[in-house]
Amino acid sequence: MNAGAPAGRALRNVAGAVFTGLLVWAPLNFGSTRAGGPELLTAGCAAGTVLWAAARGCDGRPAQIPAVAACAAALFVLAVLPWSLGLYAPTSVLPFTEMHFARIATRWPQSIVWRDPTNAAALAIALSAAVLPLIDLAHERRWLFAFCGALTATAVVVSVIALAQNYTNAPGIYWRAEGRLPGNFCGPFFHHTSAGAYFNTAWPLAVALTWLAWERVSVGTHSPALGIGLGLATIVLLAGHTSHVSRFPQVAALLVASLLWRGLTVRRAWRRPLLVAGLAALAVFAGLVAATGRAGDITARWRLVFAANPAALPRASSTPAEWPALMRGDLFVPSPLGPGLLGIRREGWLTALRSIAARPVTGHGPANWIGAASHHSADPFVRTFYQFLQFAHQDTLQSAVEWGLPAAICWWLLLVGGAIAGLRASPQFPPARRVLGLAAGCGLLAVLLQAQIDFPLQIPAVAFNAVVLAALGWASARGPAYLTP
Repeated sequence: MNAGAPAGRALRNVAGAVFTGLLVWAPLNFGSTRAGGPELLTAGCAAGTVLWAAARGCDGRPAQIPAVAACAAALFVLAVLPWSLGLYAPTSVLPFTEMHFARIATRWPQSIVWRDPTNAAALAIALSAAVLPLIDLAHERRWLFAFCGALTATAVVVSVIALAQNYTNAPGIYWRAEGRLPGNFCGPFFHHTSAGAYFNTAWPLAVALTWLAWERVSVGTHSPALGIGLGLATIVLLAGHTSHVSRFPQVAALLVASLLWRGLTVRRAWRRPLLVAGLAALAVFAGLVAATGRAGDITARWRLVFAANPAALPRASSTPAEWPALMRGDLFVPSPLGPGLLGIRREGWLTALRSIAARPVTGHGPANWIGAASHHSADPFVRTFYQFLQFAHQDTLQSAVEWGLPAAICWWLLLVGGAIAGLRASPQFPPARRVLGLAAGCGLLAVLLQAQIDFPLQIPAVAFNAVVLAALGWASARGPAYLTP
């Protein structure tokens, strides 16, 4: 027997507990967007990874990690490391943009994601490295359920907070009076679209856990109370998903719901009871939405998608010197592009493409979309609106802008590969592994779809959840059945 086995098991347990704790802490701490949040998330991921590596050194246990995932994580770290070592110079931020962003950060400090080159590089490395221990730990049944349970339970708490905030007309996050926020906050997240992405990481797992519980009830090994409790928690979580006014997260949820339904109902015998349970849940869900939801606000925002471009908007000069005279009280200059189906996002994406063409290999630097955009866009809205100053509204492009194409390809291979592995989990696998892998793939797919028109992966707590879902997907990749039924 390996003399280091007890120490190895203890270290693995501590590593798993660290990652489980982060799943609870990161979203509740304002999504880890405020000052100090990214650093603490980085430290937690690094600590969990080091503890896991030490455990492997003690017990000599081989890691169960797909080679593709291991290579992608290693290559991403190598591509980002030069930025951490100061070997590359970031693109400068033009004076107008630098001064304007400082003004916005002073007025709305709670609506800024506090990313700087140092903490952005450290967080990126820590997240990508954490995929490896998370995959390995997820092969153990207890950590598989610990990760899924912690992620789901925390999302239910976030849903309750969001619904209660709506019902009480809360002045701010956690009912704190911090001055008017420029966007629509939801739960602990400063912006509604971030909350929508977060809910999408959780509700498929909630459905899957409920399904597994009722399967155990059907064979008499568990009390119905567990299935009922999980079912009610799922309803609350889905009701929370209606408490924000972001549009595409709910569309993404509907798109992946069919995949989850087909995966859960491989056996036709389950379809009728699931349908009856779903109809009963819908009645409770509708009551919650009626009491605390924002159906009217959501409807109004959907009308904006198909609105014609307003002719009254001034065609602002492309000269930044003239923008202060055109600036509104909420500190942005309207764009003649208007809202519409894509609206200003198209200009943001073109800005990203121009920026990538300028520095395709190294990128413009960690957290430096702002510098790249200031050099490659003359649109007044992109250069002045507080969200576009921080985000390209297309995470695939923003990752390439900041890190360069090699690093971006490795990062997206980790995430997309994990989603595909989860979605392709074989029906022959044990139920827990197959169902939770499928749910993880569905949740991650919803976030990746949203990332094509928004910025969910720029929010540290959402990015961490995405990494955990990718790890759960990779752990259910086709191969030996490491989990027991």
